[in-house]
Amino acid sequence: MMDTTTSRRAVIARLYEIATEYAGGYGEGLGRARALVELAAVSIDPDLLSAAAAAHALADNWYAIAAVDLLIEAGAEQPLIQHHIHDQGPGEPYEAR
Repeated sequence: MMDTTTSRRAVIARLYEIATEYAGGYGEGLGRARALVELAAVSIDPDLLSAAAAAHALADNWYAIAAVDLLIEAGAEQPLIQHHIHDQGPGEPYEAR
């Protein structure tokens, strides 16, 4: 059985990946509506969505803004995103940690 921290990190990583696939154009046939459905199937928790959005906000890639916008539409909240940015600080994107 996974502990809560490991499970939380896995969910955030999956949300991050879905946003990457959509925003980066890597998910074949993954339009905005389908990406939102996939995100909702993983989690609708604003804190988890915001953590994934914060990771994208800190990432050094060309599609980060589109990924953050998608996660906000899915339920990420700006104050929570800022909180997670503060907690993560500059550095590697979430998936590399």
